Amino acid sequence: MSTIRDFLMPDFGEGLTEGEINRWLVAEGDVVVVDQPVAEITTEKAVVEVPSPFAGRVATLHGAAGEMIAVGRPLISIEVEGAPAASASGNVLVGYGTSESEPRSRRSAPPRSDEAGRAAPAAGPPTSPLVRRLAAELGIDLTRIAGSGPGGMVTKADLERAANEDSAAPVTESPATVAGGERTVLTGVDRIAAERLARSHREAPTATAFVRADATRLMELRAELPPGTTDASVTPFAIILRLCVIALRKFPRLNAHFDTQTNEIVHFTPIHLGVAVQTDRGLVVVVIRDAQSKSLPDVANDLQRLATSARDGSIDATDLRGSTFTVSNFGAFGVDGGTAIINPPEAAILGVGRIATRPWVVDDYVVPRSVVELSLVFDHRVAEGGVAGGFIRHLADLIETPDEARADD
Repeated sequence: MSTIRDFLMPDFGEGLTEGEINRWLVAEGDVVVVDQPVAEITTEKAVVEVPSPFAGRVATLHGAAGEMIAVGRPLISIEVEGAPAASASGNVLVGYGTSESEPRSRRSAPPRSDEAGRAAPAAGPPTSPLVRRLAAELGIDLTRIAGSGPGGMVTKADLERAANEDSAAPVTESPATVAGGERTVLTGVDRIAAERLARSHREAPTATAFVRADATRLMELRAELPPGTTDASVTPFAIILRLCVIALRKFPRLNAHFDTQTNEIVHFTPIHLGVAVQTDRGLVVVVIRDAQSKSLPDVANDLQRLATSARDGSIDATDLRGSTFTVSNFGAFGVDGGTAIINPPEAAILGVGRIATRPWVVDDYVVPRSVVELSLVFDHRVAEGGVAGGFIRHLADLIETPDEARADD
């Protein structure tokens, strides 16, 4: 009697969730032995040969050269004779999964062997590095979850179901529980923000660039604005927003989204500038649409209108969606600076600290100047340091010579 056994894409570690088939080393119909290399797989880290844990005839190759296969999905199916083997050779890659096609119930990877040849402890159900990280963050024991994915793989949906079951269960106090604590359920804007920020922190590999700029001339420009434009809406922050748009024109790669479903960067010509606004109901991001075609007064007036409507609860839902780049004003809280979390699926977020009088070197003399600290948190999948550093340096230069902010007035 023969059975079809699936060899699942191995977990290569280091947070990798998929691999690309570089080339097949066998063809359908070929006879293979245990530990025979069957495929050459390319990951971000290396090119590796994947050995077969089964002996038999190749039934199906699940994919062609150049295709991406997620960890835990079938890579190759092999027809084997007799009952399934109790274990496979220790030479097979750590973390690989196997399954039988009949029946397709929950399955687990065969035990590994350690260096001394003894069977290693079971590593739990097959799953991806992302799901393992989520499980660790949620405090969920993966060994108690019945996976619904291929080969018994534990999926994100399985974790969410387990988390919901845990939240519905009675809360029992443990010795580590601190007496007198109160629990607050996140709702509304706070819940949405928590979900989006947690997603951003999990998915985006971020880096941060910092720079300080002499904002003395910017403050002078604010004082020089002609009558009719010196109302409270034209703030130093509004001028920085206008200069940010100019900088994005020069570095458009940052005006983008990253599509995690297709692994594609989506670039935008219009600049829909998001601005983080603190309200009584939580943090929201209002959107100044088509900021690239707006003058300084237009940007300032839009900022004031959107912030006011967000705080009084009258803002339209369309003014809270579709930003392509976001700015967070730490200075509004009297903070020198900080690093923000990217607003997914955007590629970057700019942090602006307060403008404060500080010692500054001008022509070899230390003098008091108005100084602002800028931070740029960016998704390294979208932009490298040269782009991010070039953008924030250019923005600092614009702040130090800000007359271009009025170019379209």
